Amino acid sequence: MSTCLIIFAKSPIPGKVKTRLTPHITPTKAAELYEAFIADTISTALKLKCERITVAYSPGYAEKTFQRLCGQSVDYLPQKGHNLGERMKNAFKHSFDKGFKRTVIIGTDSPTLPLSYIREAFDVLTEVPVTIGPTFDGGYYLIGLSAQEDALFDNIEWSTSNVFGQTLARIKTASKQLSILPPWYDVDTPDGLEFLRSHLLSMKMSGNEDLPEKTLRFLKI
Repeated sequence: MSTCLIIFAKSPIPGKVKTRLTPHITPTKAAELYEAFIADTISTALKLKCERITVAYSPGYAEKTFQRLCGQSVDYLPQKGHNLGERMKNAFKHSFDKGFKRTVIIGTDSPTLPLSYIREAFDVLTEVPVTIGPTFDGGYYLIGLSAQEDALFDNIEWSTSNVFGQTLARIKTASKQLSILPPWYDVDTPDGLEFLRSHLLSMKMSGNEDLPEKTLRFLKI
């Protein structure tokens, strides 16, 4: 076994997801938008030639919700840990314990993330032990490993603009060779949502065929 893609996702519960989009949109609409993000992320992932796709879901009782949203073509794993770092550590451990040689984690906040970036992450992991894709807000949309590296997730100020810089510092301390992917954007704020609208419209106008259809339909573009 070689490649495993893990998609981190939260159950689309109003008031629990995309909270920074309110009151720009209602909590219910924010949850519906996030549900579209999940569906489009899964649709993109299924185009990969990846041996296993796993949805790492939260909260732990939400597996049936994700089975409804994501179907039977993926595996399911409850997230375990007190913070995002612990949850990612445990997800990587689960994958490597299963015998996978290259594991990539992505989130569900970037419905326009190019499939080519994920493919590149798997490709470079044959040459280097760590790959990471930064976001413009100081975090990252993807991290990939070819072996367990717990130290990369310790003492990180999660959900802040310091995440990417602090993670680079951990990688440097561990003396690990690194490959950086092109930056991309998350959609967490009203400004981010308006950029997404404009980006989707430009993609549609230019004839791009790799459109996140559920998000496009929800935003009525």
